[in-house]
Amino acid sequence: MPKINTDLLIIGGGVAGLFTALRCQDKMTVTLLDSQEILGKKWRLAGGAMGNMTNRTINPDHYVSHNPKQAKKLLHSLFKTWQTEQTLAFMQAMDMDFEEREYGQIFCKKPVKNLIENLVRSLTKTKILLSQKILSYFYHEEEGQKQYTIKTQTHEITCKKLLIATGSPACPQIGASDFALRLAQKWGHSIFSFRPALVPLLLPKHSPLLGLEGISIPVCIKVLQNNGQEKKDPCGIRPLLFTHTGISGPASLVISCLWQDGERLSIDFLPSDNLLEKMHDTAHGKKLVKNLILPLLPDRLAYALMPKALQNRKIAELSKKEREELVKAVHRFPCVPAGTDTLKKAEACLGGIALDTISPDLESTLHKNLFFAGECLDITGLLGGYNIHFALACANKIVNKIAKIAS
Repeated sequence: MPKINTDLLIIGGGVAGLFTALRCQDKMTVTLLDSQEILGKKWRLAGGAMGNMTNRTINPDHYVSHNPKQAKKLLHSLFKTWQTEQTLAFMQAMDMDFEEREYGQIFCKKPVKNLIENLVRSLTKTKILLSQKILSYFYHEEEGQKQYTIKTQTHEITCKKLLIATGSPACPQIGASDFALRLAQKWGHSIFSFRPALVPLLLPKHSPLLGLEGISIPVCIKVLQNNGQEKKDPCGIRPLLFTHTGISGPASLVISCLWQDGERLSIDFLPSDNLLEKMHDTAHGKKLVKNLILPLLPDRLAYALMPKALQNRKIAELSKKEREELVKAVHRFPCVPAGTDTLKKAEACLGGIALDTISPDLESTLHKNLFFAGECLDITGLLGGYNIHFALACANKIVNKIAKIAS
């Protein structure tokens, strides 16, 4: 079995791994290995293959963690040196023009695979090993310094510095796995088990919202936590898409990051309107309830929301309680999801390596020169380019730390 001795070994050829290799290959020997036959396989699918790379609004409010206080502190540190403009500069360096879309999202103008291929072509000094299955991993002391050895089916690689950037098991059909979590736990780190995020929500069998597949509508969704507090999307209104099993679209994907099993959702189907004001307008007094609401919502959704006993009543005849019932159905519709869809449908995961043993430089506090970057950490970005930006910011921080060590 061929043996490789390298200064830096990067496991994971996604956003963080590739960017770290690019920035470090002129300073030290770098080896990058990946389990797949092509690099950046999951990255190539991001943003509908157009790479939602970053956002005009980069701040900790768009991220979630089991340790929000520590996550916020770490994110502030990362974003001091890596903001939106740095990601845009990187895109331009990779010969990729960009465009801004709604909610401040920044996409590539051409498929993101072009950016990735330009990046890979730039890794002229990095030794790249693809289709690698890791058989074992361990650390040992050499002349008082910890070194790491990784054995694959084809190579034995020893390194002084090790970066784990293998992401999460979201999209297992393209080879994603929980390798980072297994390694971290074996080497003494606390972890939070991965679960699907940025994923459609499933509805109970008898939900009135089933049977509405194909309808898309802008909504505002809140999570009503069991402690009485609320969580909501910082962007406010986003499109919701009904499916044959539940709800999807940007609004649902974001809420899947904030929702926990058993919690109730409150959905406002007319976030830019006020149904109560319309009912108080005397000009609408003689209208039937259905004739007031049908012009405001898709027909199938309107009939699903309106109580049947009120649909053919005149607005002027409604009691205060009945008006409130209609307002609740349209503006505060209660819903308890049955769960999330599977990892196959998830764009990311919640959970990861606990932050209490990760330094501000993303180095393990248990093992010197062991680094973790990106989605394997217990920080997840909401929809809008936040996860790719986070991975780049992680890589930038690690590169700066490694450069100091090298010098």
